[in-house]
Amino acid sequence: MNVPRVETTRPGHRACTTRPQRLYLMLTRKAFRYRVYPTPSQEARLGEWESALRWLWNLANEQRLMALSRPRDGRKYYTAFDQMLELTPLRAEAPWLADVPRDVCAQLLIELDQAWQRCFKRIARQPRWKRKGRDFISLTEPHPKMWRLDGSNIRFPKLGILRTVLHRPLEGTPKTCTIKRDGDQWFASIVCEIELPEPAPRTEPVIAIDRGIVNVTADSDGKITTSPRFYEHARKRLARAQRTVSRRKKGSKNREKAKLRVARLHRKVRRQREHFVHTLSAAYAKSHGIVVVEKLNTAGMVRANRGLARGILDAGWGQLVECLRYKLAWSGGTLVEVPAHYSSQTCSDCGIVDSKSRRSQSEFRCVACGHADHADLNAAKVLKSRANRSALPVEGSSLDAHRSRKAKKKLRVPRGQSSQSPVL
Repeated sequence: MNVPRVETTRPGHRACTTRPQRLYLMLTRKAFRYRVYPTPSQEARLGEWESALRWLWNLANEQRLMALSRPRDGRKYYTAFDQMLELTPLRAEAPWLADVPRDVCAQLLIELDQAWQRCFKRIARQPRWKRKGRDFISLTEPHPKMWRLDGSNIRFPKLGILRTVLHRPLEGTPKTCTIKRDGDQWFASIVCEIELPEPAPRTEPVIAIDRGIVNVTADSDGKITTSPRFYEHARKRLARAQRTVSRRKKGSKNREKAKLRVARLHRKVRRQREHFVHTLSAAYAKSHGIVVVEKLNTAGMVRANRGLARGILDAGWGQLVECLRYKLAWSGGTLVEVPAHYSSQTCSDCGIVDSKSRRSQSEFRCVACGHADHADLNAAKVLKSRANRSALPVEGSSLDAHRSRKAKKKLRVPRGQSSQSPVL
């Protein structure tokens, strides 16, 4: 951008020309989610489109699987562009698929290609088949000229005007519009490109957060947030609703009503958890410049610890970190991930590592120096001390009871840890 020169003069000096500080803009994308109320005819058509797109996903996925199952010499790796070339003759043979806007079909093939790319990079599992009643299909119109806002409503291709509740105004330039079902409700997500001034880096204050099941967060400032346990409170109602589903005749309308009740209960629990996580992460992002968290493989912990899986998922560990990451980036803050090894067994005062120091779920008393603290608060202070040396092996002192001496204990650090860490 063009920045004008500013003439400044000082007593005893001749006029000089200076250039003010350049303003840098940050281009980001933000999604706005609105409730839409389709008419009965529009809702029936959306249901038909969902079925057609589910069939298209399964067909394209099966084509890729058959091509990958061939011998190595004849193996073919389909791309989204290859499958989009075959989309035109396929739509000519299937009128019910041709009723779906072509851009929506093409975007579905792009999403399938992205899922396979994540599988090849070992980031995610192999894409699975879409099943009716289990997987909801989203209808995304990627071209901003094909849809538009008509007053306070949304005009979608081949659907016409969808009555929409715009509870907050859009920001920036609208790009894509996605319509998706959530149980018996429909929502439209509009992604906008926003140009924001790049925030100034924030380095203070610094806080470390230890995540748990009984206490969702315990920070180094001494604040403990107890888990609201939304899923645990709804388990009895969910069990009764699921028993009702199992007793209804398959294919009957009463069974569909019972399944809808289960979906509503799950939706309520999910929304409660999302509201709690967004509120908690926003409070930390606004009040702190650097947030230190432990680097955990949440998905691996859920698969390995079946007994703790429900509590980990109910606490929303992964969702909390993701919310902290982008909210801190918007405000100029930084999220630092440090190794989590032995953080619950390390004394924050003297650095002794001993499993006997963790007396119970909430009590920590060091066997060497006698330092006593809440176990989660002590772990948060240990994580804060590791932020300075997150790229180095975590060093602590292990107390040998037999020889009554202190031996250095090297703890391994996961690979890929960044060497840039804040100085506290």
